[in-house]
Amino acid sequence: MSSFPARLLVRVPSRARLELRQVLRARMVLVAAALLLVAGVAAIVDGAARVAREREVIAALDPALREEESYLRETHAQEDDLGLVLYYLAMPVAHEPNEWTALSTGLRDVHPYSRHLRFTGLVPQLYKTDIANPLKQLSGSFDYGFVLIFLVPLFIIGVSYDVRSRDDDLGTEPLVCSQPTRLSRVLALRLALRAGLVSAVALALLAFAVAWLGLPLDARAGAFALASLAYIALWFVLVFLVASLRRSSAWNAISLVGVWIAWCVLLPALVNLAIITASPARGGVELTLAQRQEMNAGWDRPKRATLDPFFARRPEWAQTPVPEDRFSWPWYYAMHEVGDAHVARQVEDYHAALARREQWTARAALALPPLALELVLDRMAGTDMATELAFRDSMVAYHEQLKQYFYPLVFNHKGLAAFGIDHVPRHRFDGGPRPLHLSGLAGLLGVLALLGAAIPLAVRRIDATPWLEEAERRAATRA
Repeated sequence: MSSFPARLLVRVPSRARLELRQVLRARMVLVAAALLLVAGVAAIVDGAARVAREREVIAALDPALREEESYLRETHAQEDDLGLVLYYLAMPVAHEPNEWTALSTGLRDVHPYSRHLRFTGLVPQLYKTDIANPLKQLSGSFDYGFVLIFLVPLFIIGVSYDVRSRDDDLGTEPLVCSQPTRLSRVLALRLALRAGLVSAVALALLAFAVAWLGLPLDARAGAFALASLAYIALWFVLVFLVASLRRSSAWNAISLVGVWIAWCVLLPALVNLAIITASPARGGVELTLAQRQEMNAGWDRPKRATLDPFFARRPEWAQTPVPEDRFSWPWYYAMHEVGDAHVARQVEDYHAALARREQWTARAALALPPLALELVLDRMAGTDMATELAFRDSMVAYHEQLKQYFYPLVFNHKGLAAFGIDHVPRHRFDGGPRPLHLSGLAGLLGVLALLGAAIPLAVRRIDATPWLEEAERRAATRA
């Protein structure tokens, strides 16, 4: 009996070398790994090109603004009322991308990253979006997040679904079980080699992204690498649990693909539907319509019906004479602000509903690993809903800055000569790296721990085979 552990220690490295040679000789495995690597590189390069185009658009905003100012000065006299000029002036704002934005598009293909704010009502401007291809929005963008979240699990399933059942298909299970090694260890070794291959591909892609995009090697990069490896390990643990059921290769493949469909497609869609149903919100179109109706109604009301609510909000201008028997630009811009104020509570409710949806999505990520990893990557890339809401809040604050700058000129009836574009406040929303989404990381590690707790039971099921019991009796007899 004493020689059995020694023989086992000698045989394990040789067994590992044998399994490694079998993996490397499988051309389809290497071809699939190469295709996965190429897809990841293509996604990273495409993401870098997309971010470069965004930076070019953002860099061109200020020169375009100066051209617009020159055009306004050419088409208006210096003594023209500044209120008339401000009606046409549009100040550019932009959500700057960060280093990680190239890896995950997130909401940037749905909500525009650059806008032009006029001095008129904010609500219609804040909730309008640029025209985009709906088919592209439906399919999403091909980025690194798509490769990691959707394609990597399919690769894992493709190379591991028959990790145990292939011995049944080839009739070699008695030979495998006759070795002085438990079958569960053989399967764990096979999966570990495949996990090493997939992890190497994932880490190679991350290293390429660091070099190509100039990502900083800080704690966030380490946390993302940990999340990626935990996601990969989670799928291999799932393969091990399915293999412990000792079913056919076809059954294993169908079961694993079914889990992929449920986790990556079906359950996130159902969760999204449930969240939208449980937390309804008036859309931006409804808010825009309500603001427009209130503002347009001001044309048919006495001027005082608009000015009194405005002066209550802006008492510093209450003593300013505003004509009530004819059109004036102070009254016109006051009417726009009153229209915004009319739907201010509805806008707050809308933002609160979106924030609640974000919170429920984070809670759902505790049970959905693909969603959890997506939240982790989107938060780091600054393309998640929380960042989008922060961008909108920053535009609200910037619009207030414009009012503080332009109201003294408009209410004092200044002309175009008093206006200088260099003195107008500018706004760029900082797209710097965001903190890690801890709920997403906790969801990944939590589900991994939960599946890992079932490993001992799976080991007993795998090792409970008559072939192995016979092999152990033979080994004991020889000893």
